[in-house]
Amino acid sequence: MNYFLHLSKHGWRSLIFQLMLLSAACSISARPAYAADPEWFPFSVNEDQLSAVADFSAMNNPLTHSDRLFVKQAHFYRIGADNKINTADDQRVRLFGISLSGAANFPPEEDAPKIARRLRRLGFNAVRLHHLDSVLSDSDAQPQGILNSGAFPSFNPVALQRLHTLIEALRQEGIYVNLNLHVGYTFRYAVDRLTPMLPGETMPHASHPLHVFEPRMIALQVEYAQQLIRRLQLNDDPALAMIEINNESSLAGAWQRKELDGLSGEYERLLQQQWQHWITRQHGSLKQACELWRSCGLTKQGALLVKSDEARVLAHGEGWFARFKYFLQRVASKLGWSSSAFFEQEYEMHEQGAGRRVLDFTRFLVEMDKQYLDTMRKAIRAEVGPNLPLTGTQVYFGGLLNTDAQQEMDYVDEHFYVDHYDFPHQAWDRNDWRIRDHSALREGWEPLLKRAFYRDARKPFVVSEFNQAYPNRQSAEIIPVMTAIASAQDWDGLFFFHYVDGNSWQALPDSFGLSGQSGQLTTVGMSAAMFRYFQIPVLREQLRIPISAEQRQLFGALGDGVSSAAYTDYLKSKRNIDIKDAFSKHITVSDAPDNNEQASQSKEETQASSTDNSAVWSAAGGAMQFHPDGPNLRVTTPYSGLFAGFSAADKPVAEQWMSPVFAKNTRQFGVMLAMSRDGKPLSASRRVLLSLSGATMGSQPDEIPTRPKKLVPYAGDHQWWTLEPDSRNAGKPSGPRDAIGPVWQERIAASIFYPTKAHRIQIYPLDGQGQRLSAIAANDISRVAGGFQMTLNKPTLWYEVLIEGR
Repeated sequence: MNYFLHLSKHGWRSLIFQLMLLSAACSISARPAYAADPEWFPFSVNEDQLSAVADFSAMNNPLTHSDRLFVKQAHFYRIGADNKINTADDQRVRLFGISLSGAANFPPEEDAPKIARRLRRLGFNAVRLHHLDSVLSDSDAQPQGILNSGAFPSFNPVALQRLHTLIEALRQEGIYVNLNLHVGYTFRYAVDRLTPMLPGETMPHASHPLHVFEPRMIALQVEYAQQLIRRLQLNDDPALAMIEINNESSLAGAWQRKELDGLSGEYERLLQQQWQHWITRQHGSLKQACELWRSCGLTKQGALLVKSDEARVLAHGEGWFARFKYFLQRVASKLGWSSSAFFEQEYEMHEQGAGRRVLDFTRFLVEMDKQYLDTMRKAIRAEVGPNLPLTGTQVYFGGLLNTDAQQEMDYVDEHFYVDHYDFPHQAWDRNDWRIRDHSALREGWEPLLKRAFYRDARKPFVVSEFNQAYPNRQSAEIIPVMTAIASAQDWDGLFFFHYVDGNSWQALPDSFGLSGQSGQLTTVGMSAAMFRYFQIPVLREQLRIPISAEQRQLFGALGDGVSSAAYTDYLKSKRNIDIKDAFSKHITVSDAPDNNEQASQSKEETQASSTDNSAVWSAAGGAMQFHPDGPNLRVTTPYSGLFAGFSAADKPVAEQWMSPVFAKNTRQFGVMLAMSRDGKPLSASRRVLLSLSGATMGSQPDEIPTRPKKLVPYAGDHQWWTLEPDSRNAGKPSGPRDAIGPVWQERIAASIFYPTKAHRIQIYPLDGQGQRLSAIAANDISRVAGGFQMTLNKPTLWYEVLIEGR
């Protein structure tokens, strides 16, 4: 059967009219709000000298054998004192972590305890050991990677010893490690004795995705994994929480991104040979397959590899009219319109013809991915035993196809970024880059909710990288927003990317680095407590979506990882399931035994949904509210509270907890967190930590007086932003993404209602160590019905609130 797209009754008229408005639509496309520079003040968090109110060390204890992790009931559990899985003393655990990348994994041994204590104070209980293999380093003084320049895998002994010491220090501070295997190593075909390349060809970055199907590379990865685990003595270490086999790469994902289309030479021949063997096993012979497909691209080596563009036959069929529909859909996509606005869609499998050939090829790719991962899994299991959680690669690199490729993996892993850097000319150019200045609650909101629709019902779900990097002005929102959604969806791990540049260890904003990013740092401890202590209730309403293997293949062939519109259009048009349902329902995906099993909502349910665009969304029994008009997110729990985002236009709530009213003539943006710090619910607490943060900015060099850098339009285009150039590189369009001090913070001035029956409260601004400064004036605190109204406008990011006379 074919996959049809039929124009709806009024679709042609509507489409023609809207195509005429294309240029107008593009010219008025949404832009990030941009106001004059806010008021700034210098402020830096001292991570080594935090006072008790800002120190979250108490959440951790040294790890012992009873803390070893395993998977039970789709979550992570500690094994317990009896050292047996699936017994009464098993205890659920969530991981709130951060990545160390490259050189940061190899600090001098005397610094390891200091770094581990620092991360513990911030509330982390996990560290992701990332980019261990990306740089070959022969240095004894400052290793950049775990490997030296010898044939793979040859280890740098100093790096090994330093990393081993760091893991020991992390274990003592109650911090697990997530070990990453293949991340950035690019195989060298001559040194590593691989399948040769044609003259002029170069190995792709990290050998993606050749390392998944070239036998010699796979064998070397097995050896690397075994040797790394043995040399770090991790085979019985309770600190080892999980292993990621392959960062951001799969054959299926590479095909979706057109990366396989350019294969040539011996690597094309090798994959083609494996494809032909698969065809023979599946169909008996190439001739029988060609008859089924009604076409067969052939060379002397056999069946041609299927190009990614050939997948359009699944959506549009064959012939001139199919090509025309394909063109219309692409136009609609560029305008940001869903194809379902014009086309009634049927999602059916192709049993024969060109569509069957495409689906067969995706099956082949999935099986190759699975074969690679199963080979690695078997080798790792021989080293660490049967219970350590393992994952293959991230959902984004293959989408629903990863469900089948990672069938034997223990948990699902994903990455999520808001406003990732764009490099118009050269990748990672320090002085030529741009951002959109997007918000996680605006442009990033639906992409974040969309991740929930890739949660395998059988497995824990982890986001092992997320960030909203410097100098995005809304970056303070990302950690608490991720905390709120992950908690409500009952995800199992969050890892911020990343901590610091390990070459300098300077506490300054540096692209993705957390250290020095005070606007984010003041949100970390409270977010960690909210997530690890299950303070935000899990969404009570369950939505389990059965998707069959055939459907996963179809949507995987039609889309690019989680960017695919086919899957979400199908959920909306055929099952009345909207992305926005992830705010109010606990989403999981299961394997459907057949295509008759459905999970859907009635039209009445959809119309009555609390996630209507025109209204405040409410979820988790009212604990979470999302206001689209801001947008902003508000969370209230017995022990904590959160507000993140922009004030709703002309709708301030002056006497509602966790609803700050920002001062006029400001950006009307801020992130506020509040948490009881004496172990009592907020209604009874006498000591509360409250943070109020916004944008963070480094200084413009060579200017007196010192001032913050400015965010300026990139090349005059107000849809793109960058940092003003330094005087020393004025010929380049951007200033560097690594800041110099002093570090500046946006002053957030707001009126806040605090509900309490107490007779008196005192509020102390805190310095960078969390030490009290002079209490705010009495005339900034006024008694009102049900509590106190307080005006906070001091040059600080956090306050200590003392409540007296309850």
